[in-house]
Amino acid sequence: MGGRSVSADRRVVSAAVCVAIAVAACSATSPPPLPPRRVDFTAQEPPPAGVEPDLARPRDLPDAAAPPERDQRYLGWTIAADALSVGPLLYWTARPKNVYLAAPALLLVPTIHAAHGETRTAVISFAMRGGMLGLAYLANRWANHQCTSSSGSQEDFCVPLGPLILLDIGVVIPMVVDSVQLARRRRPAPEWDRLPPQ
Repeated sequence: MGGRSVSADRRVVSAAVCVAIAVAACSATSPPPLPPRRVDFTAQEPPPAGVEPDLARPRDLPDAAAPPERDQRYLGWTIAADALSVGPLLYWTARPKNVYLAAPALLLVPTIHAAHGETRTAVISFAMRGGMLGLAYLANRWANHQCTSSSGSQEDFCVPLGPLILLDIGVVIPMVVDSVQLARRRRPAPEWDRLPPQ
């Protein structure tokens, strides 16, 4: 009986020790991290008396970037000018002696380019529209030739398909190129002015 009680007591003590070790292991925390390594910075020597400190921009820093440029379009003006001038232009093809009818198609859009400060674009537009008027005049002469009979009288019903195609190509292409490609100017981005100074 006495031997059994002693062994039982040993088991109880062993179990208690195991429980205490387990509790201690679960509640143990890791040691705090080491402090960061201290770096000693050498103090700069003050400039000599009476000498201004050198505040020049370091050589390794890049220069300030130029403001980005964006396309500013004004095709609304060119489209409106073409809409106003296409009527007199078509009327001029039937009456080529009335040269003033072709003036709006020749001058309005180049003037808009020049007003927006695009002189080179205005010259290109003027050259394209001069060619447009030349094609329109040739289409009119070609149509008259096709619709004139061998006796010299005008036919009652005539659809000069070739001259009409030439007229469409000669008028539409310069107007589309002028409004879509040329009616723009490069200007600095407005957001650049709101950036803080460097």
